[in-house]
Amino acid sequence: MALPAAQSLPLLAWSKLVNDAVTEPYLDEVFHVRQAQNYCQNRFDVWDPKITTPPGLYLLSYIVSPVVGCDIFWLRSLNVFCLVALQAVVTWTYPLRKPGGYDHWASQHSALNVTLFPPLFFFAALYYTDVPSTLSVLIFYWLFLHFSGPRKFSPLRTPALVLSGISSLFFRQTNIFWVAIFPAGLVLVNELDRAHDAVKNSMYRREEGFGDTWTSIVRTSWKMSAVYDPAVRNASISGTNLPSLQALQYSNTQPDYGKTAISIATLCLKLPTHPTRLAHTLQALLPYIITTLTFTILIHFNGSVVLGDKSNHTATLHLPQLLYLWPYLTFFSWPLLYPYLLTIPFGLFAQLPAVATLEAMLMFKRRRLGPQYWLLGICVGVACAVVHFNTIVHPFTLADNRHYTFYVFRRLMNPWWVKFAVTPVYVLCAWACMQAMGARPLDVSVYKDPAGKKNEDKSSQQSEDRHKPPTLPDGSSGATTSFVLIWLATTTLQLVTAPLVEPRYLILPWIFWRIHVPLQNGSAQLARTDLTFRERLKTVDHRLLLETVWLLLINAGTGYMFLYQGFEWPQEPGRVQRFMW
Repeated sequence: MALPAAQSLPLLAWSKLVNDAVTEPYLDEVFHVRQAQNYCQNRFDVWDPKITTPPGLYLLSYIVSPVVGCDIFWLRSLNVFCLVALQAVVTWTYPLRKPGGYDHWASQHSALNVTLFPPLFFFAALYYTDVPSTLSVLIFYWLFLHFSGPRKFSPLRTPALVLSGISSLFFRQTNIFWVAIFPAGLVLVNELDRAHDAVKNSMYRREEGFGDTWTSIVRTSWKMSAVYDPAVRNASISGTNLPSLQALQYSNTQPDYGKTAISIATLCLKLPTHPTRLAHTLQALLPYIITTLTFTILIHFNGSVVLGDKSNHTATLHLPQLLYLWPYLTFFSWPLLYPYLLTIPFGLFAQLPAVATLEAMLMFKRRRLGPQYWLLGICVGVACAVVHFNTIVHPFTLADNRHYTFYVFRRLMNPWWVKFAVTPVYVLCAWACMQAMGARPLDVSVYKDPAGKKNEDKSSQQSEDRHKPPTLPDGSSGATTSFVLIWLATTTLQLVTAPLVEPRYLILPWIFWRIHVPLQNGSAQLARTDLTFRERLKTVDHRLLLETVWLLLINAGTGYMFLYQGFEWPQEPGRVQRFMW
């Protein structure tokens, strides 16, 4: 109960401070509160044309209104309850991903940090859609996990997932990507992969004729129904560990992410040749097909994805959104990333010809310490091209100085060269985030047992490493390449058509990245009485503690700015304007 209480105290304090200081609806609350109160009065035919999202928030308020009423205090309190529920749902996802082997304390602490995520925590005290919308997606994900194990063939699976997915769409349209595309990708990979472990291990070792060339990947995938899906920690983006493009001429140096994509595409092409397997796969995908078709029909009748204010929310190709994603993840989650961020300068330094002899002294392989110079250069070049040809600054961004994005973009766009100078930051942040998703399991069970021996030796660990981890990271094991590709594809589909840059748009990509970052699994050691204080201290994932402190500091800072650093616009004298996300 300690960790739930740890969330409740700052959340209740934040809610009280906001309600005491801001007694009237603020900013978008004006539209949301008015619309909810219309619903509470059974005026369902009234709709504010400025509202772009579906009425899920107002329907939820209408359902609970007979008990709590519909004034602004209770409308805001609904988000407080939703954030508390969000912590519970995130906690429940961990044992479903790793039954019997998850770290109860670490999963609770991780869920606590998710609810402290500043764009979520901040809007929990206001009447906005973000918290209930996020909760609806996480409830769907929990159901998805629930029906992915022994209950895979339950007759309740399809109706439960369809109902949960469509319910989530009543809060925000872009949830379609996380309740249909993302789970469909995970299910598809699992359905396609039917090969024996021995075949897949041969592919991961890149043995001749199995996984050493593009051709062998296609051949093995087709003949053995094997998805090439190595662990991220053993995969290469560039296809080589050598700092030279000449290394690409060797047959076993193709990039692993490309091999995974080719393998999945090959098996998709093979699927129609096996009607029984095709029917089984379609059955597994049925909930997501139904949800997608329902969403498509709703868009057709509405004439647009958004409900109102369509002129300011027109879908536009906006590739730089994928660049902004990485510093966003890094800013909020650097406590989880700092081991990788700190090694980047050492990795780049080790690639210099003058110091190449020092490589043998390094703890990790060179490619684990940082991206290769040539790959970094290519990525920076692509990022510069994207920035030059496709940077979009929505009129709302530089027209409202109440939002932090106003100040970020004002600095980013002036002088002109700054937006190009920061492209290496985008690339290096992306590298660190990818490495964190594929980190080696941080299991502290290697500490001495009562007999004074280690619980596992190197040979058993190496044997375990040769086996493919589950497609879905379980909270202590790293991700595979297919999971990263599916997460990236889902995030891309959500972001690249949004012309407006909003921190709230990145909440779900952050959450699905964050809850799949491996954590240290040491709760089983906490009850041991034979450990020294230093050994017991090592069982605690210090990154979670550091993350908690960092998120609380951000929330304290943004809360202070919102409550006590208000200002006035000359055109609206007497009205306090407040800083917010």
